[in-house]
Amino acid sequence: MIGDDYFELRSRIGTDLLALGAALRDCGGDADSTAIIDNLIASLKEPFVFVVVGEVNVGKSTFLNALFGQDFSQTGVVPTTDKILFFKHGPHHEVVPVTPTLDEVQAPVDFLRDFHIVDTPGTNSIENEHQQITERFVPIADLVIFVFSAMNPWGASAWQFLEKVHRDWMRHVIFVLQQSDLRSPEEIQVITDYMSQLTRQHFGRDFPLFPVSAKKAILARDAGLDHERLHRESGFHGLEAHISSLVRHNTARLTKLGSTVRLARQILERMHQQLTNSLVEVKRKATVLQDLQTERELQVDRTLKKILPALDATERDYHESVLRVAGLASDALTTGKAFQRKPSSSDETIEERHQSLDHRLFQELQHRTGDRWRQVSLVLEEDVHQFERFLYAQGRGVIFPVDISMPVHAYEDEESELRRRFGARVDSALRRFVIGLQLDEAIDPGLEKARRTARWLPRLVLPAIIATAVCGWLDGPTSAGIAAGASVLLLAVVYLLTQVRLSSARNTIFDKLEQSSATLRELLAKQVTEDVTATFGRFLDILNPAQASAAQFEEERATHLERLGKLSDSFAVLEKQIQALNPGGSR
Repeated sequence: MIGDDYFELRSRIGTDLLALGAALRDCGGDADSTAIIDNLIASLKEPFVFVVVGEVNVGKSTFLNALFGQDFSQTGVVPTTDKILFFKHGPHHEVVPVTPTLDEVQAPVDFLRDFHIVDTPGTNSIENEHQQITERFVPIADLVIFVFSAMNPWGASAWQFLEKVHRDWMRHVIFVLQQSDLRSPEEIQVITDYMSQLTRQHFGRDFPLFPVSAKKAILARDAGLDHERLHRESGFHGLEAHISSLVRHNTARLTKLGSTVRLARQILERMHQQLTNSLVEVKRKATVLQDLQTERELQVDRTLKKILPALDATERDYHESVLRVAGLASDALTTGKAFQRKPSSSDETIEERHQSLDHRLFQELQHRTGDRWRQVSLVLEEDVHQFERFLYAQGRGVIFPVDISMPVHAYEDEESELRRRFGARVDSALRRFVIGLQLDEAIDPGLEKARRTARWLPRLVLPAIIATAVCGWLDGPTSAGIAAGASVLLLAVVYLLTQVRLSSARNTIFDKLEQSSATLRELLAKQVTEDVTATFGRFLDILNPAQASAAQFEEERATHLERLGKLSDSFAVLEKQIQALNPGGSR
């Protein structure tokens, strides 16, 4: 196809322009730049204009059919009147009269997308239209093809028409000697030599001259094995190569392509710079967000370190509370309690049995540590307040609008709720710890065992007295004394066994209390760490989405920059190719 390499270059430019337009829309480019790209894409579609001139019956239509591989005469739209026909692409066949001597012919023929053809019915039949052709079409023509018949190349009307063409426009003129198959090669050589001599004499220059046979070219198009031979004999190979060269090296068109590529590169570079700046900005925001995340973590550590003394003090207070509770445990496990009758369920009360050690220990801890943990909640509250101020100060323009102010009234409500919840969770932790010790459960079994042992003491008194009396009656005072001593010894053993069981119960409670100190500290430390982490964790609801958004934005910008970088490389290659085809073009 004629000018394939030029149209391939133009197509690549169009493809890159479409890609650039899509990139501008995806990147949020300005509407003006997008409109410019759309206009550049539309301007690329401007077809070449070929004006075909020749006398009647020189075979212009056949020549055009052979040149473009399409049958004009079979389109059904070629009028039989002596009018100038301006062929262009259209969705369907249509003839639109423009002037009394000019018709616009639209046809769904592919090559008309890239070439507009001005076909004249014959220079010897449109003398009155010569002026219109030379003034209206020749100046805009990329190529003016003068078609002569090899049987009679001396028709005066064609040469007279050439006289009317301005000297500046003659650089677009070529001669085609049609029907050359009707002459011998020697005759063709004589004709072409003489035509060259005439053009030098009359116009001071040579015109490219191509003897062709449109008939053989059409046959070559439909031929099988003889295709190459027929096409070579038709003379169209040299003509097509010349026209392709003119298309490829058309200075005005190449200059326009170069301007298009340069303008596209300017828009691309401007967009690239904007994306680079926005990428720098989003990286700055990402750095700020990471700093805020780091500061949040550091603030959690600082707050926990502030609470550490409260844990130490609570541990000391617990030791003092243990001493008081240990005294209560001793009171509950006295010898007198063991020898007392076990209260019945109807009249039994806590006071009558013993005070609840769990309850007293919890009260002691609350009394000693309540104020301290309320102070801790105030410290936590202030640290949260401080970090929130820091977050709003550093996050303006990154997370929040620049003119945002802290929601003071909402924050005050949260402070009260924060203290209440923190205190409630500490109380809950202490309660779970005390209940887990099960001190009351340790007293009842020990006391019950001592009572069961102590019950034997009154039961053994009467048998001991009887045994002593019997021994004295039967064996005298000595036997009575021995029996009395054995009875006292038995009662002493029962008493001592009762004391041992009371002591064992007390030791069990004391061991629990002694070993529980580390457990309390560990439990409180875990609870406080969870509370503080959760309290500062609410800021993650702000920071995490902002970081995710910044990361996504950064990835998108990096992808867009890579996309624009590839387009820039492609445009640079295209610009070099255009410069190679048009070294004298403006840059």
